[in-house]
Amino acid sequence: MAYCNNCKDSFPIVATYKGWIGDGKLVVGDGDTVLCKCKNNVVFATSHYSGCSSRESRTVAASSNVIPLSASQGAKEAITVVPVFAKSVLRGTGNTDAGTADEPQDNVGEMSFYQSRPSQPASEPEQHAQAAKKKKTSPLPPEPPKKKSLFDKVTGFFFGEAEAMPLPPPPVVMGGSAEAGMAAAAGGATAKANQDAAKALTHTMKHLSGPEVWSGSLAMNLPFVVMGAIVQSKLKGEKSDLLTPEKLLEVAHSKGTVPTRVRYNWITDDETGRLKAVGYHTSTESGRDQVRVRMLEKQMDGSYEFWGDERSDKPLITWTPASTPGSQDSWNTGNNSPQAGTVTIPGLEIPDIQGVTITTTPVPEEKDFRDYILVFPGNVHPPIYIYLSKPPVELLEVGLYKDFTGRSRQGKYEADHMPSRAAVEQFLMDEYPGLDQKLIRKMADRVAAIVVPKEVHQKISQTYGGRNKPDQIARDAKNLRSALDRNFDAIKPTLKDYGATEEQLESARAKMHKLNTEQGLY
Repeated sequence: MAYCNNCKDSFPIVATYKGWIGDGKLVVGDGDTVLCKCKNNVVFATSHYSGCSSRESRTVAASSNVIPLSASQGAKEAITVVPVFAKSVLRGTGNTDAGTADEPQDNVGEMSFYQSRPSQPASEPEQHAQAAKKKKTSPLPPEPPKKKSLFDKVTGFFFGEAEAMPLPPPPVVMGGSAEAGMAAAAGGATAKANQDAAKALTHTMKHLSGPEVWSGSLAMNLPFVVMGAIVQSKLKGEKSDLLTPEKLLEVAHSKGTVPTRVRYNWITDDETGRLKAVGYHTSTESGRDQVRVRMLEKQMDGSYEFWGDERSDKPLITWTPASTPGSQDSWNTGNNSPQAGTVTIPGLEIPDIQGVTITTTPVPEEKDFRDYILVFPGNVHPPIYIYLSKPPVELLEVGLYKDFTGRSRQGKYEADHMPSRAAVEQFLMDEYPGLDQKLIRKMADRVAAIVVPKEVHQKISQTYGGRNKPDQIARDAKNLRSALDRNFDAIKPTLKDYGATEEQLESARAKMHKLNTEQGLY
């Protein structure tokens, strides 16, 4: 039992964990629900221990929060409102519930935005911003065009990292755009060199808008990634309702999670195709209210690295403060002009970061979030909440259509749904009469798709736009496996013109059939 000051009575605790400590006091788990009349009233931890029988540490509440059952009668101990990382200012002091209506981002705090751009490797000092300070000398003769070293590097990046599939353009190139010229530099003979060069590139994070969070040099090892950031010290709301830097530092040491009433994600706007920042109200009931807290690792040169939770052979983010000796002081991410040594990639879309809204729409699955609270050793800087877009799509990549949501198409790719959404929806309606239409639409997102050039999808695909006639939909719905084969065969010759091999294409087809079989479509 526990006493609530607001309800003026003692109430039972729904314990997910219960035990006794050495002095005979009962303990329960942090966050366990108290069955009083208040909304979102839970036990808040005051102590912590690790049990020998489990690898995971368990947080428990001591007697200051929870009364032993034998002594609960007439007890007057107050239940502390559980602090959260972030909340809306519309929730008053002492209220850390999630919002229930759409709200502007300004109700939580100011947000900053960054986007990764490829830049020259550090071994080429002439390309760095500091080179501008050197005394002007006679320019070096231009590189012979046949070497195309810069184009090779950029093209390698343009087609992605080592797992990307570098395909040359089709024989006929329309127009004379920079994108077409750059793509023409990529051929089968240079594909491996392009990919190796891509690995060596540093992707500088360019500050797009909002307060400057990272003053100095900020780099990321992934291309085409967009990042939103909020500094903990700039969050709105009563400090007593928010987790302290000290508490976040403690959680970061154990790689734990903390509750928050707002989380953010990047989605693909259906109308524009651009990445769009969206916030979500995250109540305890949503099951999505926990955000990971991680420690930045300080290096000998004064920089800080964050490796992420995914396995990698290099850090996800590297930040070198401007005040660190030897750092590039003029690499200030607050400068909105293009930085020296940065290559602008044609087709790289600017994300939609205007008027971010915190919405009540269904919260995405946990695996779709890429957000962290980053804490500095010793709290030398305020903790920072960041959320990252997913890696960009790769040419000929195969996956469920829904898994391509929130991933940059780089301005030139699209995911081709096979069979068509209309055919899958018709199949589901025929097989399961009376099935809820919302569920049908959701199930139709769990269908195989392949990433192809935009023009291939729009001009060649059998089912794009108005080409998907009712009689074709009805025919496809009767045999989805055959429908996929027909759709795939229609674009296969054109993909070969782009350089795809028979082996690559048939491997993609087999994977698509496997995905659809796993979804129960045939």
